[in-house]
Amino acid sequence: MSKLDMDPSVYSLTERWGAGFAHSSLLLIGLPLTVILLPIPFSLAPCPVVTYMLARFFRRRMLVWGANQSIQASSIHVLIFLVTGMVVLTNLPGQIDLALGTAGFLLFLYTLWAAFDTLLGYDFRYVLIGKVVARVSEVNLKRQECRKGWPNESG
Repeated sequence: MSKLDMDPSVYSLTERWGAGFAHSSLLLIGLPLTVILLPIPFSLAPCPVVTYMLARFFRRRMLVWGANQSIQASSIHVLIFLVTGMVVLTNLPGQIDLALGTAGFLLFLYTLWAAFDTLLGYDFRYVLIGKVVARVSEVNLKRQECRKGWPNESG
């Protein structure tokens, strides 16, 4: 058996691609919006929203790993959005501005690392938020979701 025939991942291809997209949405959504359309902090705003919607997609299909990875991606994207907004929209001293900008860029590189790991099928956890997000995701998956149909739908 060749190495290409063996797949070490226990996660589905849909989960891996979705999680990889969620973690790399700053690169795939935020960067093109910055270049084409919007100024920098506002172009990053759709990224956490898209990754949260992806987490809801996984949650409705009871794909635990994909939902957890997407919620992690959403939370780190919110953090990057806030750091970028502080750098661009506030008038901070130069050294603090530079430190926050560097931290935001390093967080961006960290999300790309997460994207590659999840595309390869490895479980990725961010250093400070991974455990907290995993607990929140676990509680959300156990919660009963209320599904409302269209008003003219019969029971």
